[in-house]
Amino acid sequence: IFAENGAFVYGIDISDESVATAEKRLIENGYGEKSKFQVMDAEKMTFEDSTFDVIICNGVLHHLDIELAYPELARVLKPSGRILCIEALGHNPIIQLYRKLTPHLRTSWEAEHILSIPMINQAKKQFNIVERKHFHLFSIGALIFHGTFLFKPVLFVTNLLDKIFLKIPLVNRMSWQVIFELSNKK
Repeated sequence: IFAENGAFVYGIDISDESVATAEKRLIENGYGEKSKFQVMDAEKMTFEDSTFDVIICNGVLHHLDIELAYPELARVLKPSGRILCIEALGHNPIIQLYRKLTPHLRTSWEAEHILSIPMINQAKKQFNIVERKHFHLFSIGALIFHGTFLFKPVLFVTNLLDKIFLKIPLVNRMSWQVIFELSNKK
């Protein structure tokens, strides 16, 4: 999407297979000249200081040691840059039970490092602004009805409930996912 809209896109992953897949997709879609993907450790990036205007971390941080990742992200971000992070949250006991019942879907490291609000707030050591928006509290229950005629109406109602309840502090910690923005680096 970013390449499609004019940005030059850099991508990194520790997996050479993931990098090859991403490169192939961009080339197939005509964006090979507008992108570069590399095998790289996100905790020890080889990019110059203040390289990026925007950094997207989509489901990445719970795979990393955030004590190493946050300073490294701050290092490669330009002073006026922004980081957008999309992560699962680890506070909801029902979602945590699901994770325990499905250990084959994630690594043991990943399961133990699903983000919490205090883990997100650790970014305040490197950034002056940490803003959060929570998603999917009641709406994940609509998945039970996926593939039936009830799915769309149930999803509509549960999305309305999410809009109301996810504005409440502490209740919002029970959400499945959070998007947070890091900016104004120190």
